[in-house]
Amino acid sequence: MLNLFINNQIIMKTNQLILAAALVVLAGCNKVNVETFDETNEIGFRAVASMATKANDAIISGTTYATENTFQVWGWQSENGLFTDAVLVDNYASNFMSNLTISYCGGPQSRADAWRNADHYYYWPFTGAISFLAVHPSTVAPTSTGWDATNKKPKATFADYTIVPGTNETVDLMLADNWGTRRADALPMVFKHALSQIVVIVKTNEDYTNDVKFDVNSVQFNKIDLSGDLAYANTAFDWSDNAAQTQDWMYYNTIHENVNATPAIYGAAKVMIPQNANPDDTATTDVIEGTTLTINYTMTQTGSAAITGTVVVPAPWNKVKEGSTDYDPAVAFPGWEPGKKYNYTLNFKLNEITFAPEVTDWVEVDVQTINILD
Repeated sequence: MLNLFINNQIIMKTNQLILAAALVVLAGCNKVNVETFDETNEIGFRAVASMATKANDAIISGTTYATENTFQVWGWQSENGLFTDAVLVDNYASNFMSNLTISYCGGPQSRADAWRNADHYYYWPFTGAISFLAVHPSTVAPTSTGWDATNKKPKATFADYTIVPGTNETVDLMLADNWGTRRADALPMVFKHALSQIVVIVKTNEDYTNDVKFDVNSVQFNKIDLSGDLAYANTAFDWSDNAAQTQDWMYYNTIHENVNATPAIYGAAKVMIPQNANPDDTATTDVIEGTTLTINYTMTQTGSAAITGTVVVPAPWNKVKEGSTDYDPAVAFPGWEPGKKYNYTLNFKLNEITFAPEVTDWVEVDVQTINILD
C-alpha cells in the first residue's frame, strides 16, 4: 500500500477583491488556472517519502511512492459534504475532476513538495466535500469510472485487462480512493495492488559447485489466463471472466547460470492476473491436468556430458508428501489473489551416485578323481 496525501494549502488573503473573483471562477467550472494567485486553498498531492527511482512500468515495493511516478485522478463533489445528494446516483460521472494527470512538481510560488497537475491549479470548494479516485500508473486507463451510490464511494472497471508478454508484465496496476473537505491537514490516499506478483527464486539445497554446474534455462506457467475483467468498488477488487485457463505464460527464458546454495531471483518479478488455481485431478497419476510450472534446466558434471531436463510440477501445490515425490493436494492454495506476492523457490536437490560393492563367491565344482599310479 502506498500512502499519498492531499495537501490543502490555506493562506488568508488580504485582498478581498481577488478572493471574490476566485469564488466566481470556482462556482463556474470547479478548476482554475490563475498564475497570479498565491497558495490559496490549492488541492495538491504530496508523497510522505520517496524511495529508489521507480518508473511507471515497474513493480513498486514497500509503502512509499517515488516522485518519478504519475497517476490519474477523478473527483466527485457533494455540496452538503455527506455524499447523499440526489445527483450522486449510481454511475454518476465525476463532476469535479476527470482523468486528471498528477505528477510531482512545484505548486504555486514554486512550492517544492506538491503532487499536482502540471498545467492547472485546483482548489478546494468553500462548502461540501470531494471524493477522489486515483489510478496508477497514468498510462493505464479504466474502461469506466462512476459513483457507487450504495457504498458512497467511487468505482471503476477495467474490461479485458490483459497481461501482454514483453509489454506490461511489470506494470503495477493500483487504485485508491478517499474523500475530504476544506481542511489544512493531509488526507490519506492508500493505493492497493490490483494484480498478483510472481517471483521465482532458484537455489540448491547444498553446495555442489565443486562437482556440478546448474543452469536454469526457462520457467513457464501453463494453463492460466492472461486476461480478466476487473471491477473496483468499495475499495475491493473483483476479478472475473478468467475461468478458461488455457494459456501458457513464459515467465522467463534467459539462462540463469551457476545456480548455487545462495537463493537468487531468476529474472525480474512479474505481475499476473488474479485467478483461481486450476486444480489437478488426483485420481489420475499419469499427467497433471491443472495449472503447472514447467522448469527447463541443464546440469553439467565434472567428466560427464551436460544433461538438459524438464520438470513439470503443479503450480498451486506448495508441499511434497513426506517420503515421496507426490504433491499433497491438502496444502494447495485456492488461487492467486490481488495484492499478494507469490515466491516460487526452485530447490535443486541431488541424490549422489554411490556404489555398494559386493563380490559373489566362487562356485566350487568337483571334477572326476584321477588316480595317479607308480
